[in-house]
Amino acid sequence: MQREVTPSSVMLPWLSLVIVLALVRAALNIAYTHSPAEDYSANTAHLFRFRAGILIAGLAWGSAGVVMFPANDPQHQLFLIFMLAGLSAGSVISYSADLFSAIIYSVSVITPILIRLLIAGDSFSLAMSMAILLYLGFMIVNSRQNYLSLYENIVLRLEAIEFEQTVRVKNEWHHAILDGTMDGYWLVNMQGNLLEVNKTYSLMSGYSMQELLTMHISDLEVVESAEETAAHLQKIMETGEDRYESKHRRKDGSIFDVEISARYRFIEGGQMVVFLQDITEQKQAVDEIEHLAFYDPLTRLPNRRLLLDHIKRALAASSRAGRDGALLFLDLDHFKTLNDTLGHAFGDMLLQQVADRLTACLRENDTIARLARLGGDEFVVMLEDLSNHPLDAVSQAEVVAEKIHSCLSRPYQLATHEYKGTVSIGVALFSDHEYSKEDLLKHADIAMYQAKKDGRNSMRFFDPQMQVVIDTRVNLERELHIALEQQQFQLHYQIQLDHLGRALGAEALIRWMHPERGLVSPFHFIPLAEDTGLIIPIGQWVLDTACRQLNAWQQDILTRDLTISINVSAKQFHQVNFVALVKTSIQFHAVNPMLLKLELTESMLFENIEDTIDIMNALGEIGVQFALDDFGTGYSSLQYLKRLPFHQLKIDQSFIRDIVVDPSDRAIVRTIIAMAKSMDLEVIAEGVETQEQRQLLLNKGCMNYQGYLFGRPVPIGQFEAALR
Repeated sequence: MQREVTPSSVMLPWLSLVIVLALVRAALNIAYTHSPAEDYSANTAHLFRFRAGILIAGLAWGSAGVVMFPANDPQHQLFLIFMLAGLSAGSVISYSADLFSAIIYSVSVITPILIRLLIAGDSFSLAMSMAILLYLGFMIVNSRQNYLSLYENIVLRLEAIEFEQTVRVKNEWHHAILDGTMDGYWLVNMQGNLLEVNKTYSLMSGYSMQELLTMHISDLEVVESAEETAAHLQKIMETGEDRYESKHRRKDGSIFDVEISARYRFIEGGQMVVFLQDITEQKQAVDEIEHLAFYDPLTRLPNRRLLLDHIKRALAASSRAGRDGALLFLDLDHFKTLNDTLGHAFGDMLLQQVADRLTACLRENDTIARLARLGGDEFVVMLEDLSNHPLDAVSQAEVVAEKIHSCLSRPYQLATHEYKGTVSIGVALFSDHEYSKEDLLKHADIAMYQAKKDGRNSMRFFDPQMQVVIDTRVNLERELHIALEQQQFQLHYQIQLDHLGRALGAEALIRWMHPERGLVSPFHFIPLAEDTGLIIPIGQWVLDTACRQLNAWQQDILTRDLTISINVSAKQFHQVNFVALVKTSIQFHAVNPMLLKLELTESMLFENIEDTIDIMNALGEIGVQFALDDFGTGYSSLQYLKRLPFHQLKIDQSFIRDIVVDPSDRAIVRTIIAMAKSMDLEVIAEGVETQEQRQLLLNKGCMNYQGYLFGRPVPIGQFEAALR
């Protein structure tokens, strides 16, 4: 339509210019898309060229309002005005991302025709120019609104993208960390379905991660049924967390031990975060230590340590039920002659067959019986739940002894040799706590030797002479009260050293300087003090005396870093105010609490495990150290040991005594040292008496020692003199 009023000589050059400009701008856009996005200076130059191109293109299109303006032809003028207005409206949309470009394009397109209308000067042109001005103002305002809306949308979108990238990176890190940890990981809903697992548990169980995500906890759990698992989940949801041991089944059907730590979180209907540690090797190590410590490797029977524990429990049960019991001490007659003539291999065969016969014999017996091998050719049978009438109890024990005598008197086939042996049996009855477990063994042993003295192949009962024992006990208790009042106790100090011979500290051991009997060993009065409750004031005296000595040592550069270890009894440790008493003594004597070490035995830890943990944590917070004394002689639970804040394990001297000649003791010591290192605990061996023992311990990684090789327990004057 515009060709009718515009000469070709004007139209064609104008169109050529517009096309050239369009091609130039297209080239600029292509160049921009291939330029590095990170080059700020290049991007700034591209923006400048883009805006210049916009301005030139706008002026080119706007020039149409001058060169193609049809004078005195309102119809064509309106067409031209609407065409240019449409271009400016399009720019508002096209260039809304850059407000400056949108405005300069609209202004450059509209301004030429606006000027041309104002030059025309007629009423129609003036009216149209006013309309164009209003339209231009509207376009500028609209451009700004579009720009702000688009800018806001772009910013929000970029923030959303950045947030998504952050979440994705965090999730990737989350999974990388979980996959890299040594512990297995589950995310479980409250129905027990696995929502997430890590690679560690996948390797641990043998299932792929995809397989695990289709499984329920009960598919892996061995100890709990599906109903018990559901109840356990409910309990965790109520309490918030739980820590326990269990067993899981691998894909190949094998079983492994796990320690599980579960925490409930209230997200999406409730979920549990679960970490699982494979403790199979640790459990096996504990089982190995227990078996080596409590069972005879030759006969697989309980040894002396385990027997003493059984006797202690039997005494407690006898006291509760009011029933008697008996110890039968068995010694094979002429066993030494067999060893000397046929050799130790045949002796071992005989011991194994005797153990098998005793086990079978007692299994058929109606009385509750426990069997143990003390060592050599000595066995002990403990009978429980006998009659509460002494004569009836004697008859019951005699029946069992005769049955044992009959079983062991039959011929033995030792390889190609037939051997006929006999046995001497000593019997000691017990009830309540009238005798200690050591005394009971001694009584049965005395009775057995009486049977041997009377010709062997017989049985004898022990005559306890009760009045003598009772009188001795009463007198000893009375004298203990006097010893406390008159301060007859002393602390003797036994040095503790490292592998370089440097003094680390000392164990303070109580001694009783009796005015008539002289130095009395604690083995003679501590058990009675435990039974009577006197151990509490005696233990407090030991604590105060040790703190007073630490204060004195702090004044001397030679001794200020030495520690003092003291033994704490179960009754003293579980006093309601024990923590306060220890803190008071430390503060009163102004000593460094990190130099005070409290030695606890395995047997006392589990009377009230939670109370024990609370007491140890309360004292540990101020720096008091803890050592586990006589390690390996009790029933240590790995799960509880890991929760108790010990700093040191003391290898019991019973394992050190024969370590040079006994492979079992060496194996126990090696295992204890390895376990201590895995739990980041110090190790010290007590009872070291020879250089061979010390060197063997050093080779196995034990760097700290205590024993007669380095020094006996001595009064403080002698101890300090030896230090200097």
